[in-house]
Parts: sequence; structure tokens; C-alpha cells
Amino acid sequence: MRLGKVVRAVGLRGHLGVGGTEGALADLRTVALRKPGGETETRTIEEARRQGRLWAVKVAGISDREAAETWIGAEVLAEREDLGKAGPGRYFWDDLRGLPVATVSGAPLGTVTGLYETGGVDVLVVTGADGEVLVPLAPWVEVDVGGGRIVVDPPEGLFGGEGRGGRGQKEGEPETRRRRWRGSRPRS
Repeated sequence: MRLGKVVRAVGLRGHLGVGGTEGALADLRTVALRKPGGETETRTIEEARRQGRLWAVKVAGISDREAAETWIGAEVLAEREDLGKAGPGRYFWDDLRGLPVATVSGAPLGTVTGLYETGGVDVLVVTGADGEVLVPLAPWVEVDVGGGRIVVDPPEGLFGGEGRGGRGQKEGEPETRRRRWRGSRPRS
């Protein structure tokens, strides 16, 4: 499972600056590093700490800045079973793949096929009978990993008319285009 990506070297002692992770690195003993187009190497974690918006991760076999710089662009991976549970009200992105998504009225939207990290609200890619729909992980989205589903109570007009208030498209009105919503990352 992808945890993040090495975006820079941190300090002089070989720490890798890993972005795109919320902190699973702090609880792991090993990670796998995979350079673009390269093989995967498993390394023991010697230290993992928050460094601003990144994680500074010291792994076995990388002892200086020059060695750390050779790993820039590498993906940081872990086995799903090594991660344990995400915690109450939290989830791992990989746990969302394949989950069915429906509106509160029961209208199916499809299944989760991907996720975009936008820097604000992460967005689920949901593929269904009507094609691809982008669903922001906003407060009106209930993720139930244990129950194996995602329920959406969208603002009116987000999915072509269905939403709070129950009004659909009126006869003679032009089709409403889907919008990409922005906001802050949901907190748990």
C-alpha cells in the first residue's frame, strides 16, 4: 500500500523527506522504497518524525544526504496488515477502493475506483453506469468501511439535481454541469 513519496532529503544524516502521509510511518518497523521504474527495496525504519508538512524518515542503509537524495521520487510502501486499524472515524484510502457509493435516497452512483489528493478536500473517483463521478470527501459524505459502503447526501444540483431538498432538473432547463468542490480536508 502506498504511504507517500520521497520529495527531498532532510538534514545531513540521510533522512528522507516523505510527503503525502498522515503519520502511519510513526508506527511501522519497515517500509519498502520503490524508485520510478525500479525494484522495491525493504528497509528497517530507524526513526520517523514530523518535519513541518513532511515526515523525516531515517532508514537502514542510507547514512548521508547524498544517499538520501538518490531516493527522491521513490514511493514509500507498506504491507496493509502492518498498518493495523486506522482508528475511530478514520480510514486508509486503499480501504475505500471497490466500496459501493449511493445517495441517501438509495440511488447508486457506482464504486470507488480512485482518489485524488487535491490539497484541500480529497476527492473520490466513483465509476458507475453513468460514467465517472467525482465525490468530494466533504461533511455530507458518510464513509462506513466496516459496513462496506459510502453514503452521500449531496448539496442540491451536484449530481444532476438530486440532493438536499429533493428537487431535480426542471423541464426545459439546461443540463447542470458537475462542479469540482473545494474546501478544507475533513478532520477526524
